[in-house]
Amino acid sequence: MKLLNGATLRALQFGSMALATSALVACGGGTSSGGSPVGTVSGTAAVGAALANASITLACKNGSGSATANSNGAYSATFAFDGPCTITATGGAITIHSFAAGAGTFNVTPLTELLLDYIAGQLGTTVSGLLSGITSNASFQSALSNSTVIANAEAAVVALIKSTYGITLSSSSFLTVSFTPGAPGADADLDTLLKAGAITSNGLPAASLAAAAQAAGAAAPISSGSGGSTGGSGGSGVTGTK
Repeated sequence: MKLLNGATLRALQFGSMALATSALVACGGGTSSGGSPVGTVSGTAAVGAALANASITLACKNGSGSATANSNGAYSATFAFDGPCTITATGGAITIHSFAAGAGTFNVTPLTELLLDYIAGQLGTTVSGLLSGITSNASFQSALSNSTVIANAEAAVVALIKSTYGITLSSSSFLTVSFTPGAPGADADLDTLLKAGAITSNGLPAASLAAAAQAAGAAAPISSGSGGSTGGSGGSGVTGTK
């Protein structure tokens, strides 16, 4: 057998390394050409009923992605991005919003829309202002990627719903809890809220509830540079209830 010379052997070794690198990127490893890491954002889009086949779009601090939900409202998008990201789910006449702090599970429901109302109030803006500012506003980016801010805001929304409608949600972690439409738990919560009038036929929180959430957020503003909120655990800032 004829032995390979040194130059030929080095060329083959280089080609093998290049092929391995290409395979890694194709499988979701490594980073994009812009330097953002590749990650996956997934979750469920539902308003009680699943948002079947909904169009999901994600706009992030850096990068953007998209996906189509399945018949159960479940979606998954793998792309190069730096969080946080806003999430918009559109199915038929229904459009609702949410956000992802980074890679992981993040749902899109009327409760996540209400969560955005509360955080927008904390930041002295509106939901539309919060969504549009995700790529450039450092305060918005910090709030939507801060686990303490998010947990406090979820607790405040849970307390607001309890005080307004007398409904106790099955989980305070409604942004990230795994659930299936039609099953007990988080999806049943949405059905209960719909029957109580807290959610309207267009999938959005009732106008009075959204306004109360924003007022509650404004009463518990996020302290500049602290990463937390002046409203303590989140529930103390609840105002504007019926």
